[in-house]
Amino acid sequence: MKAATRRKVSYVVKLCNEEQTHCLGVNSLAIDTSNCNAKADNAEGGVLYSAGRDGIVASWDLHMDFRKDIGHTDGKWRLNEETKALPKTTCKAFSQMHTDWVNDIVLCERGTCVVSASSDRTIKLWKPYSDTPRAAHTIGYHTDYAKCLTYAAKSGWVASGGLDRRINIWDIEKSEAALTIDASPANHFTDGSNESTGMLHNTSSKCSIYALAVNPAGSILASGSPEKVVRLWDPKSGKRISKLTGHTDNIRALLISEDGQYILSGSSDSTIKLWSVKAQRCLTTYETHPDSVWSLYSNHPELKTFYSGSRDGLVNKTEITGQAIADGVIECIGLFREDSGVLKIAALEDAYVWTATSSSSINRWLSVPSIESRQILPRSDFNPEIPNSALITLSPAKSAYSSQVGDAFVPGDQITMYAGSVLSIPISYQDDDIDNGDSLLPLRASPDYVIPGKPGITSHLILHNRRHLLTKDTNGEVALWDLTKCIQVENFGKRDLEDVAQGINSLESFPAWCSVDTKIGAITVQLHEFNCFDCEMYADEVEMPDNYQVREDQRLNLGKWVLIHLFEKFIEQELKNESEGKVRYGDDRPNRPDSVKSKAVQTPGEEKAIPEPVSSAPSLSIPRPVNVNVIEPKFPGLAVTTDTGDQSPFLPSSPQAAQFNGPFTAPPSSNPPQLDYFSGAHHTPARRESSVQLPPPAALPTSPTSPTSGTFMNRLKSLSVKAKLSRVPTNELPGNELVVPTTCSTSISNSTAPSEDNIPQQSQSQSSPKPQNATLDGGGESKPSEDSKLKNIEESKSVCYTPPHLEDFPPLAIPSSTMIVVAEESAEASTSIDLYRGTVGSVGEDAGAIINDAPSWLLSYLLYNKTPPKETVKLTFILKPAIGSDLNELPGGPNNRLLANRVLRVRKLIQYISEKLSIEDDSIELLCGDTILTPTMTLAAIKQHILKTSGDIPLCYRLKEPVNE
Repeated sequence: MKAATRRKVSYVVKLCNEEQTHCLGVNSLAIDTSNCNAKADNAEGGVLYSAGRDGIVASWDLHMDFRKDIGHTDGKWRLNEETKALPKTTCKAFSQMHTDWVNDIVLCERGTCVVSASSDRTIKLWKPYSDTPRAAHTIGYHTDYAKCLTYAAKSGWVASGGLDRRINIWDIEKSEAALTIDASPANHFTDGSNESTGMLHNTSSKCSIYALAVNPAGSILASGSPEKVVRLWDPKSGKRISKLTGHTDNIRALLISEDGQYILSGSSDSTIKLWSVKAQRCLTTYETHPDSVWSLYSNHPELKTFYSGSRDGLVNKTEITGQAIADGVIECIGLFREDSGVLKIAALEDAYVWTATSSSSINRWLSVPSIESRQILPRSDFNPEIPNSALITLSPAKSAYSSQVGDAFVPGDQITMYAGSVLSIPISYQDDDIDNGDSLLPLRASPDYVIPGKPGITSHLILHNRRHLLTKDTNGEVALWDLTKCIQVENFGKRDLEDVAQGINSLESFPAWCSVDTKIGAITVQLHEFNCFDCEMYADEVEMPDNYQVREDQRLNLGKWVLIHLFEKFIEQELKNESEGKVRYGDDRPNRPDSVKSKAVQTPGEEKAIPEPVSSAPSLSIPRPVNVNVIEPKFPGLAVTTDTGDQSPFLPSSPQAAQFNGPFTAPPSSNPPQLDYFSGAHHTPARRESSVQLPPPAALPTSPTSPTSGTFMNRLKSLSVKAKLSRVPTNELPGNELVVPTTCSTSISNSTAPSEDNIPQQSQSQSSPKPQNATLDGGGESKPSEDSKLKNIEESKSVCYTPPHLEDFPPLAIPSSTMIVVAEESAEASTSIDLYRGTVGSVGEDAGAIINDAPSWLLSYLLYNKTPPKETVKLTFILKPAIGSDLNELPGGPNNRLLANRVLRVRKLIQYISEKLSIEDDSIELLCGDTILTPTMTLAAIKQHILKTSGDIPLCYRLKEPVNE
């Protein structure tokens, strides 16, 4: 049975007009020299693409000087070696494509497309030269982190590998999956070999895909994993061809020659191996790194020149001379050393090398000329004298079919259980050529140029007031942010986070209404159904504009306040659609606007552009089901294994995700206020009456329903507007802050308003007699009958939109560039998947997409002012005279136990005491223990910060001591 899914809404808080550059480490790079601004025989161009842990994919204009290569007819531009100085690299495009780390990118279709793989499980396609240069399309998903990509240029497909032990092959032209290869152990032995169940179970966690490589023709696909084996696959059928055994640790990087005859593999065992595919054996092992090899790069068709980077930051350039790769002389130069591990390398010819590390900056380093060119070119910064400490020469590789020495090279415990032949045992040069304890001394000491990054947020702390957040960035600077206004309030400089929090935290206590994540280096505020509407506070505790009048004890729900301003333009657009007759209800609801049909992801800060029509860009069309109301993402099939035929067509499926049955979260906001002494409702403000009547509550089905079934209105009727009977009496709303226990009801009600008098009476009438305080929250739960459910469903078909009114909330200026994300969570997956991405300024234009993808609880509130019912949290307390006070006891005696809303203020209690004892308010003070309470302190704050224990809150009152003048 598939686990239930649920959807959440997030928005990203960051500084407006920030410099467009990475704020966290860079994970991947790619170089494109196919697009140049031609000027006769010279051209300026070159684009560097980068992908980071901040979810950003960026492109950078290199402004390199190119010239036409007269000796070649391939149409490529060659770097002008006579260039003396290079201009500054500038940002070309900047796209927040993911909400988690981007682990890899590849360039496709001659640099016109960029495909990215992320820890948010998505594979996305970006066309930087299209009419919507910042819009990305989701072309598929993994069920765990997507770690690596490879591109078959001639075949036109991209393969992705992930921690879900799957290799998905994506058709770029159709933007859909074409084949899924299951790399788990259960599918490794379809060739007749046998393994025990225990061995398969122990290795299943080692089959996550960390590296992929394919030749341009797409005839052979190689994968690397912690399994320590290079596996070769047939991309057409998904069958396993063979395995290459010899590494003793995780395989992190792979390269394949253009003809598919040779493979380079880099491993965490600190070695690089050259393999012959035909002979299925290791030709040579390069032990030129003292630490784990994390990256390999080569632009040589036969892999005769390649760059390698390791965990200790060392980058080497290895070159093989001679006619054949198997018999040439091998020279390795230690080029430079980064401050952290090198995750990706990109090089432009033999001139420049860019590296991706855990730093947000991207360094460009000078390389060195080839062996042949070094003898011809004059000495310069580019062609220096290479010292012996930075250079080693290795013996030629052995022939692919030469005889092997039996078993003296690799210890038996290092050969994995899949080793099928001694031909797979590598040849080691460790004893002959390299002292593994000594590392190459880098030739270069500093980079040639740096694309600077900026600091990103690494840790955070939510303050007691639930509106402010303290963050600490990679530079150690602490800043204060307002989560409702989406702005930075103050920067405290380089200080300890806890010390700053201790100095500015106040004695407040409010329930959580959101969760915060800073994994992309920025603040992502996540709103969930189960607590979004839980936090209420008094309006005078929030900074308001000078011209906004706050009535006495006016309360503000933070979740509602933020949501209505985030989606203000969406509500306006839907009301406009309704007034123009574009919205119909029930089963005859028409298809939504064209924006629903596109899964385009918009970058914050850019004006929303209309997605490209399918007819104008057939290569990027995203197949959609006939029913446009289907909102579930498409997952690649997981059943294509090695027992398939030569051709294995793939049809993506859409799993039926059950509607999440989470807890209800908050009292209905549409009920009228009740008169109650402690609620402040006797200060009822004048407000306009809505011309649209609220709809009757619709019944929620008792069993989970798929959000994909039926039309939008059918889904909306299955929202959290269920007429669930709360245990709180029907006339007791959030405003009812005080309920007197049964033992005291008579004495209290005699001096209070009639509506308050009805509260204990109704509690008694709705429930059977129970012990003291057991009936304070009303009777038990009652379920609506089937007839009432059907009646509610029929009535809701004719319901008009009744959204919350902006006039009911204080103004809130949220920047229009603030990014909004709707994501789906599932217990079966490690992270959520983005369904919609837009900005505060674009939600009106994206109304159709939001209707399709937004969670039901959000639409219920935005369009019908309905929130899921939830009990109001109340606290019990005792009021009695302080020791030594001459004041009388309150009606009910010394054990007068009261029950009130957790946000009840001390000021209200003082007013209650003064009325009962017929004395002035300003002459009384309230204490908890020895602490004098301030008038604005709430019961919740007293319990959390002063009492700090469970049980009733003991409160004492006394006359204020006279002030000596």
